[in-house]
Amino acid sequence: MADHSECREYDLAEFPSEPNAVPGCSACLGICVARTNARSRGDYSAVSDSNVRLRRHQAEEHP
Repeated sequence: MADHSECREYDLAEFPSEPNAVPGCSACLGICVARTNARSRGDYSAVSDSNVRLRRHQAEEHP
């Protein structure tokens, strides 16, 4: 039987929500489409890259 006398506590952080396209912005829409396509083929690294690109774009173009 397992001895659980040395259990540890961990702080689990919630992932930030994915950014959404700004209405009317074709660049935002293009990044979101690329993210959706990446997710559909299971390329979660590209999904993450798209989130970074979209956040960076929004910070520069939609402050």
